[in-house]
Amino acid sequence: MSDFLHQEIILQILYRLPVKTLVKCTLVCKPWQSLITGSDFISTHLAKTLSKPTTSHPLLTRHFTEFPNKEHYFLRLNRESLDIYQTLKCPLKPRTNDYPRIVGTLHGLICLSDDLVGYTNRIVLWNPSVRKYVELPWPNITFREIGSYYFTLGFGFDAKKNDYKVVRLAYALGNDCGDVYPPYVEVFSVAEKGWRMISGEGLDCSFDEIRWRQFFSNGRVYWIVNEIKMERRAKNLVLSFDVEDEKFEKMNLPESLVHVNPMRLFISVTNGMLRVSEYYVGEAKNSCVNIWVRSEYGDMKSWSKLYSIDVLGGPLRVLRLTEKDEVFSAKSDCCGVWGGYADLLLYDPKSRQTKVVQPHGVLDAFFVADYTESLVLLNKESGATSYEEDEIEEKRNRPVNHESGEGTSNLVLEEDRSIISQSDTDEEEEDDN
Repeated sequence: MSDFLHQEIILQILYRLPVKTLVKCTLVCKPWQSLITGSDFISTHLAKTLSKPTTSHPLLTRHFTEFPNKEHYFLRLNRESLDIYQTLKCPLKPRTNDYPRIVGTLHGLICLSDDLVGYTNRIVLWNPSVRKYVELPWPNITFREIGSYYFTLGFGFDAKKNDYKVVRLAYALGNDCGDVYPPYVEVFSVAEKGWRMISGEGLDCSFDEIRWRQFFSNGRVYWIVNEIKMERRAKNLVLSFDVEDEKFEKMNLPESLVHVNPMRLFISVTNGMLRVSEYYVGEAKNSCVNIWVRSEYGDMKSWSKLYSIDVLGGPLRVLRLTEKDEVFSAKSDCCGVWGGYADLLLYDPKSRQTKVVQPHGVLDAFFVADYTESLVLLNKESGATSYEEDEIEEKRNRPVNHESGEGTSNLVLEEDRSIISQSDTDEEEEDDN
């Protein structure tokens, strides 16, 4: 690599460089490109990045505005100022010109699903740091196989196999529009590049079809679900999925959360401990957010209430709990109405001060999460597609050649310089008109 520095010294220097610089370093020479895009280098660089303090990593935020319809993805400094230092361009254009669901973010990957309206079967794993994404193939279970259905997703990392996985639970709807149990369960593996069915036996629980949320930590994906029992009243509980063993497990919630509206519950892991927040609306518009923490992996007795936050105004969605016990939330002033416009807020329980981070966005579209910049998907084995923001803008003005066959819904992969497929560009052109 160099006549002046030992190879091991160069390697240690490269491990400590930021992702943006490393991407540029791949253009220096072929040996550097081969090294930096190798799976071993990507994994080692990620491990060194993850070993840094959480505050050294940025925050990812997303909000959506109407008139015009537009998504806004930002990376913010994880400090008191929360200043924006990078704007991101999402490669997934929803069919309805709205916004995709952000399933979760992990190791620099953002899992997106275009599932808010209709059956599009479009799921994308996107790494904005290297401008690459993988669009998953259609799953095995679709409307064609089982008729009307709804589904939920989980996104996690298999540390044993160094593999990223998406788990999908599909619930067929019966003649009375009720859920049919157990669900069909399948897992997508980035390494295997395909879906495969696994057992869903014993999963007699359902999700909120629209507002379900998941959280991944320590090898497990967590959801809040509603367990259905014929002989007694349905109850809320935590469902977890071990990404390595691909097994499900149920966990009880605190007694006071068992029968509340699951739409008002948010699950996360902070400082290595599982937490659940409850947005509670009382009489005379008195409302609060209760934060519960689980001290040990076990039954309801292991839960304890950490603190409560008084809330004024309309509906609120808890989005993130920080290591300092701060709360990111989206709050609307439309009392009693879910949806509509809201502001992204940060509440400090110690000072009892609230900061407006991002005003004026659609309530359900707000998203906040820790983000780790990484080289994941930069290796050719991932099969990821590259995209360039300037190419997307340039292609908007190109005429569509219908006779050439362009206009398919697949995404085109080129050797080093790829762009969004013609069909997605057509949608963008229609949206601009």
